Amino acid sequence: MIGVLGPGGVGGLVAARLGAAGYDVTIVASESTAAHITARGLGFTAPDSPEAVTFPTARAYLTESVDILFVAVKATDLLPALQRVPAKTLGNATVVPFLNGVDHMSVLRAVYPEANVVGASIAVEATRHRPGVIEQVTPMATVTTTDEDVAELLREAGIDVATHPDENTVLWRKLVFLAPFALLTTGANAPLGEALEKRGSWLSPLVQEAAAAAQKQNADVDADAIEARLRGMPVTFRSSMLKDFAAGAELELDAIAGPIIRTLDARNAPVTTEAVRTILDARTPRPSAVSTTATP
Repeated sequence: MIGVLGPGGVGGLVAARLGAAGYDVTIVASESTAAHITARGLGFTAPDSPEAVTFPTARAYLTESVDILFVAVKATDLLPALQRVPAKTLGNATVVPFLNGVDHMSVLRAVYPEANVVGASIAVEATRHRPGVIEQVTPMATVTTTDEDVAELLREAGIDVATHPDENTVLWRKLVFLAPFALLTTGANAPLGEALEKRGSWLSPLVQEAAAAAQKQNADVDADAIEARLRGMPVTFRSSMLKDFAAGAELELDAIAGPIIRTLDARNAPVTTEAVRTILDARTPRPSAVSTTATP
């Protein structure tokens, strides 16, 4: 039995692919999303496969035990979402978090002390168009995990998977790529190509600062390779943070930039800190001018 907490772009993709592979999947979501999926199924499209609809069990709360729980909510929604999965029900299941950042690992281990929380990251562009309707936008969907059994499960679902024995390296390799991409595009309020034109001087120091934080956490990262990868991406690519910024949604700034600044402190991460301040300033409403003209 497989559980998926949060059927957004990533969680919906995982649930749909595992369901299509024949696994018994239970989705845990809000009451309205669970009702949509129960009534209409989970629709999924991807460049490498025809449109498919599966009918996983969908509930507002996990009421039966699962062997593996994939957690695929935004970092900003993690604590409220975990209330839908009681620790007693989850027991000693394997928990596979697909969240941005690194701090969620200690949260999950504190909430689920009997569970086996394994390191994992996913690289994919996937979108939830509406409840129960998921699109994998690009062919690439790559998972890295510390757990061989999880890797084999996801391979059976048609997902490319690599394994690495070190949890810190798995999490920080993604963060060293994601933080510069998210902060640059959101700070410039533009897709990657335009963001490099507007604030190209940010990219190298953003990568170097993230890599320095990773190395202080004993993670093995290659800053030059990550920067080259970022510069080689399509100019139209937008980070999920930029999409949230445009939609007026809550941003994962603390999950993505927080670990870097906390590891190095703000003085040693000046460009990361500048980018965060730029984004926060852009989100803060400025007071309108108030007339002080006296009336006689």
